[in-house]
Amino acid sequence: MGLTLFTDKTPWENARKDVRHSAATLTASEIHLAAAKPVKELLLRWNETDQERRDADDRVVDANALVAWIDVRVLDPLVTELASLLLHEAKQDRSDPKFRRFFPEPPNEVVRMGLESEIKRTKAFFGAAEEVPISQEGEAILAKIADAHKRGDAALKAREEATLHIARISLRIQTWKEDANGVRRSVKTNLDAYANENGLPRDYSDPFFPAARAAKSEKAKAPATPTGE
Repeated sequence: MGLTLFTDKTPWENARKDVRHSAATLTASEIHLAAAKPVKELLLRWNETDQERRDADDRVVDANALVAWIDVRVLDPLVTELASLLLHEAKQDRSDPKFRRFFPEPPNEVVRMGLESEIKRTKAFFGAAEEVPISQEGEAILAKIADAHKRGDAALKAREEATLHIARISLRIQTWKEDANGVRRSVKTNLDAYANENGLPRDYSDPFFPAARAAKSEKAKAPATPTGE
């Protein structure tokens, strides 16, 4: 056992367990209660930061769900509906100039796009509508597409902000680890000084810090090969 400092690769939950171990052992000793206080404060900060981390993760999940819904269940059906209407009006002639003005590529290629790309592509519909006449039914579909663009842009912005917030939380986690290393170093220094002053073993401070965890082997053990009878 002994103090092992946290690094970028130290799992977040493992860091909490290590700090918890130190706080619990300092408290159990009854003679190092003062040293336990800053360690317990680290645990409170961990809880606050972890809640923010989970909230940030939830925001990303929610934002991705909204983006996917608007893409697949709002904009895609409208693109398909417009293509079907224009093709119907062109008597199923895909070479019809009006149809080709809106869809120089097959409509399913537009539908397969991600939301951001599909919004950019379908904004060209409005330029096409100014160049060629379009029925009232077509205008009504375009109005719905314009509304889908607004909803989609808002959803994409929310996803971008949520993703940036994840990055900010990652920085806070790194700061916590650095602060935790500072507190734990200080605790070890004080424990070593106490041991020296009281004629205690040099490894007196070791039990206050958990043993370093062994890295998991990347290779799974191969199953035993059956032997012949």
